[in-house]
Amino acid sequence: MSYIGQNLPSNSFIGYTTDTFAGDGSTTAFTMSKAPFNESAVIVVINNVVQQPTADFTISGTTLTIDAAVASGDVIYATHTGGALPIDQASSLTSNIAITTTGAANFNGGVTMGGTTPTLTIGDAGAEDTKVVFDGNAQDFHIGLDDSADSLTIGLGSALGTTSHMVIDATGAVTKPLQPAFNARNASAQSNLDINGGAAIQIVMATEIFDQNADYNTSNSTFTAPVAGRYQLNVHTYMADVDDDFGYLQLDIVTSNRQYNVIMENSGEDGYDHFSLAVLADMDASDTAIVQIQGNGGADQLDLSQSSFSGALIC
Repeated sequence: MSYIGQNLPSNSFIGYTTDTFAGDGSTTAFTMSKAPFNESAVIVVINNVVQQPTADFTISGTTLTIDAAVASGDVIYATHTGGALPIDQASSLTSNIAITTTGAANFNGGVTMGGTTPTLTIGDAGAEDTKVVFDGNAQDFHIGLDDSADSLTIGLGSALGTTSHMVIDATGAVTKPLQPAFNARNASAQSNLDINGGAAIQIVMATEIFDQNADYNTSNSTFTAPVAGRYQLNVHTYMADVDDDFGYLQLDIVTSNRQYNVIMENSGEDGYDHFSLAVLADMDASDTAIVQIQGNGGADQLDLSQSSFSGALIC
């Protein structure tokens, strides 16, 4: 059951009101006791003949206009039916007038609520889900209350909770269940990588920690942007048994648009080290991102372990 305005019993339509007029052969306009919403809310009878709304009479405010002068002595009855207010057209409702509907109702046109504190209430404080559906041509969307979870949900389609795009819980926390985000790690170490001569080697990270929206491919360690936007991309890798005769090492995040890198110079010692790189990358829809390492000089080799690659759509 839905309400617009305040449902005050003193201003509700109760019973029928009938205005009676006498024809005089010349008068066509008569003043009624109250203004109905339109001609369909009044039954006009002249000498026991029911008149057709808008064809035989029109109404403007409290003025009833008959299409022709009523003969002298003829009696006109104008009965206000007091039925449900029309909701199939845009109407200006004065305060304290309520529209109450049971079941489905269609509003054709606009509905405007004014006043100091206009309020639209959906639901009756019961334990049930409520929603507003935006009925589009190609796609429908909804915004609604998931009463069992106490959360406000914005989603795709007309069914509440099936494809939730944004969820606001009772604490105010906002989650986006389908927002692109991923985190992948290496399943095992990449050992004895020959980086001599600057040839780039892709770092393999085939174990997903999570992949929200399923945009990361573990078979080729590649992230594919589902939509154009700005993506935060991060990589970290741990290196072991690094030869001391390399000239430099370079870690790259390579996207379809450009390449981001960080360079490490030779420390002159064999051993262990790590690389980290974070960028806010602009990516178009279907652009890809991978991670690779390269070096220069000597008979360089190293082992990679504990590598991770993560990212998320920021804006």
